[in-house]
Amino acid sequence: MNSWLKSLIALSILVCVGAFGILGWLALQTTRAPEAAGKSSGWKRMFPESVPGRDVVNQALDQAAAAAFQSLDQLAEKLRQLNGIPGVKPNELLLTFKSEQALKDFRERAAKAGITILSDDPRLLSAHVRYTDPDAMAKELRQNAGNLDNVGLNYVAWVPGLPDLNQVDATNAGGAAPYNNSGLDAIGANGNRSTWGKGIKVAVLDTGVTDHPSLLGAGVVHYDLVKDGQTPNGHGTAMASLIAGDDPVNGGVAPAVQILDIRVADPQGESTTALVAQGIMQAVDEGAVVINISLGTTGDSTVLHRAIEYAQQQGVVVVAAAGNDQQTALSYPAGYEGVVSVAAVDAYGNQAFFSNSGETLTISAPGVGIVSAYSDNRMVVSSGTSQATAITSGVVSTMLSWGYNSQNIVQALVNNAQSTGAPSYQVGAGIVQIPKP
Repeated sequence: MNSWLKSLIALSILVCVGAFGILGWLALQTTRAPEAAGKSSGWKRMFPESVPGRDVVNQALDQAAAAAFQSLDQLAEKLRQLNGIPGVKPNELLLTFKSEQALKDFRERAAKAGITILSDDPRLLSAHVRYTDPDAMAKELRQNAGNLDNVGLNYVAWVPGLPDLNQVDATNAGGAAPYNNSGLDAIGANGNRSTWGKGIKVAVLDTGVTDHPSLLGAGVVHYDLVKDGQTPNGHGTAMASLIAGDDPVNGGVAPAVQILDIRVADPQGESTTALVAQGIMQAVDEGAVVINISLGTTGDSTVLHRAIEYAQQQGVVVVAAAGNDQQTALSYPAGYEGVVSVAAVDAYGNQAFFSNSGETLTISAPGVGIVSAYSDNRMVVSSGTSQATAITSGVVSTMLSWGYNSQNIVQALVNNAQSTGAPSYQVGAGIVQIPKP
């Protein structure tokens, strides 16, 4: 996807996040007696914690909602408006409930209301739904708002596009010098790596992993959540090879891991927050202890956040890409607490010009001119925070196979990082390194 189009979609998502705050307010407020209309709704806001001035924004939303919305028709109209915003899957919502009983009750009445449940998960108290009638959906939201914890949009997520390496960000000292190899030397991955990652399952949530000679030893197991019948593109294969490839020249960090290929994105690299959350739960169910997510979205999703928290509670390490949008905020899920968020650096250790920045950034890794496997048995040279993320997942897998504790892995990565002297919001603690024995 072109970078300008992604930027437009990202801006649209930010707009609909604000609009949906009003929608959530309305759905709850219209169930209350008139004298309660001015009180706080109690719904969890759709604004990420990192947004400055969010309390002021929320107050403004409450005031706007109180002034503008008083009817069920207006709630339905807001649904119609949100369906036309780029970056949102039209006629779909992600609902989270206050109890398992509330979710069960919703299941029983959904069909009668013309609502299709595409998926649900009692562990997350969530349901991914599609509707055809905004009026019926609005009625469901209003009449049962007391059972809902959050109403969220199903945001588009995407694999970061390939950056144009002819661009130069002068304020960032370039950040475009290619490694022209897999970056293993830069992270201290020297010597015999044949047993690195042994006993570790790594889930690659991506566009799908295709057969490649460098992945014959990875024991790849495939799960397709997209189910569109199309052939996966090579991005997922590249990520798997940087984690587990055994190519003698440009192999992965941890060739002894097992790869769980969980396809959550189509051949154009497009996914949704619902699919990514579902993929995380699938990965946990299949025994993954590391989840590599080299894709993201600008939309903060309660369901996706809950899936991340669930995985972390099970001792799973989630590693996610900061994003390739030259933004000052991390993509989600990289922006969530406890996720190993990864930026890209070039061969001089400079922040890659395309790499997103953020105050909570964990670490960085080689991400410019990286050699990896691809579809049709090819090897390619590409760049992105995707590549940096996969390399970091390989390091995490190696450390876990050496006895490091998943609960302390973030601190261990930080302690072992190679400082670049750049601000932490650009490169985190520095360039990821294999710990010395």
